[in-house]
Amino acid sequence: MKMNETVTVGIVGSVPKYVIWKGRNHTIIKIGLHHHYREGSTLYHIFSVATTTLFLRLKLNTDNLQWTLEKIEENGI
Repeated sequence: MKMNETVTVGIVGSVPKYVIWKGRNHTIIKIGLHHHYREGSTLYHIFSVATTTLFLRLKLNTDNLQWTLEKIEENGI
């Protein structure tokens, strides 16, 4: 399901470790694809991650350090 919802992401170093979405903490157990792109002067990082029950695509805006949940699918790993 495509979304565009602000979330909180906990990171260690430069690696996302958990996502807080709708008041629930979802521990990331696997990181898949990571890439980045620019829109104008803004650099975005895209992370595809998995929890035990969800696949998530997260976007980090490096200008304001805001994380956005772009896509979610149930039945993770």
